[in-house]
Amino acid sequence: MRKHSMPESNVTHPNVTPLIDVVMCLIIFFMLVAKIGVTSGAEEMTLPKAILGQDIKDLGNTLTLNVRNINQPLPMVTALLPGHHDTTELKFEENRGGKIERPLLDLLKAARANNPEFKVIIRGEQDMPYRLLEPVLFVSAQANVKNVNFATETVQAKK
Repeated sequence: MRKHSMPESNVTHPNVTPLIDVVMCLIIFFMLVAKIGVTSGAEEMTLPKAILGQDIKDLGNTLTLNVRNINQPLPMVTALLPGHHDTTELKFEENRGGKIERPLLDLLKAARANNPEFKVIIRGEQDMPYRLLEPVLFVSAQANVKNVNFATETVQAKK
């Protein structure tokens, strides 16, 4: 039988194949771990201004509700639902074949049932009447959401 010997090592041309393997593994690891392009579902709108407020650091347990005035008795509410790429309108009530469904209430109840620390962030337009936020707050209370926040723009207090 013939013995195979190790190939000669050339100092001028090192073998970089193991290095490339390690770099590829690191690239794949960081791609899986990084949150690239994460969006909260916040739509572009002019928010009301406030002097006091707190920044919410952990947005992991939150659902952002965009509330807009559409000159109807109830406002239009949109949110970014899990598994969707765009915001979806959530109706307060809709009649489907004689059956009354409440998509906003059902969504909030489902999110609250799986997560006791669930928070809702309400983003209302600056010039929207406050009475249009009442139905959103009422549905949040029905769903037993304990933490409801209002998104505002921060302004400096005049001295």
